[in-house]
Amino acid sequence: MGKILLRGFIGIAPIAITITLLFWIYERLESTFGSFLKEIIGTKYYFQGLGVITALIILFFIGLILNNWVVQKIYNYFEKVLKKIPLLKTIYSSVSDLMSFFQAGEKQEKGKVVCCEIGELKMIGVVTREVFEDLPKGIGSDKEVAVFIPFSYQVGGFTVIIPKSKIKLVDLSLERGLRFNITAGNPSADKPTYSINN
Repeated sequence: MGKILLRGFIGIAPIAITITLLFWIYERLESTFGSFLKEIIGTKYYFQGLGVITALIILFFIGLILNNWVVQKIYNYFEKVLKKIPLLKTIYSSVSDLMSFFQAGEKQEKGKVVCCEIGELKMIGVVTREVFEDLPKGIGSDKEVAVFIPFSYQVGGFTVIIPKSKIKLVDLSLERGLRFNITAGNPSADKPTYSINN
């Protein structure tokens, strides 16, 4: 009886959490933009979901504007100013680095999933840095890379500076690589096969 209940909970939990999160995001967007729209157009022309549609349109145009090189120059200027403010620069840099993790089309190895060989151990991680020129001497060299190795079943992890000769590129997307670590390599969480390239 207990095992069946546990199996049912494990089966429904991911779906329930995902749906709950989507509803929470929907409610936040609708509440924030909806109340603003009601003040502008009135309740007569407002309908449920208009706030979310407005938020998506705004995000689309922001992305479109940021593609313009002039706007990018202005954005980069304010970013530099922001990074000089003691507390804000720490928060902004951390969030910015995390977001850049998921950007496609990186020219360097940044964001690539690799298998690290440390002694007899093999650990799956993600390359986060391969250039150390902007850091104090001794942290890394041109023959090393920084690899982030997430913990299983919790938010967190650790970063290792490891020789390039000790890592192998893994044929996994960033999403699947992180999922492998977060689920402790649970096969039921990642059905497709993968390979390690020498």
